[in-house]
This record gives sequence, structure tokens and C-alpha cells, in this order.
Amino acid sequence: MNLTPQTTVHLFMLVIYIIILYIYDRARVKFKGGNIEMVIILIIINTLLLLAADYTYILELFLHSDVVSVVRTLLRLAAMCAIAFGGLRLITP
Repeated sequence: MNLTPQTTVHLFMLVIYIIILYIYDRARVKFKGGNIEMVIILIIINTLLLLAADYTYILELFLHSDVVSVVRTLLRLAAMCAIAFGGLRLITP
């Protein structure tokens, strides 16, 4: 297997994402119910959307690079909106 610097970075990012998801999933189980669980779920959703956005380069095998760029941008915007609207839900009664 030929590990280019780009492949090494993507593997490292994947490991970081998996660690983040594991830690917050364990915390979600520990802090069941209430606002803390909601915040943890928001972080997990945000992390999953960012993970999907970072690995859209795989779609370049099947789709045009402009389409992949649009998908990547939409996933990142979705991650920001999830945090924004979820946080708004936390502060409104």
C-alpha cells in the first residue's frame, strides 16, 4: 500500500473522528436525559456531518469535481446549521 502524505492525513483525521465519536457516545450514555444529553447529541451529529464532508473526495471517482465540491459545502453548512439551531433550541424556553 502506497501511503502518500494526503492518505496519511486522511487516516489520521479518521482516527481523530472515531475517538471523538467514541468519547461522546460514552458520555451520552453516562449523562442520559436533559440538556447535557442534547448538547452531546448535537456534537455527535456535527462530527458525523463533518466526517462525511471530509471524505467526499471518494465521490470524485463517480462524480464531477464541481458536484463533489457542492456536496462537501452542503455537508459543512448542515453541520453548522445543526449546531446553530440545536443551540437555539437550548436557550429558548
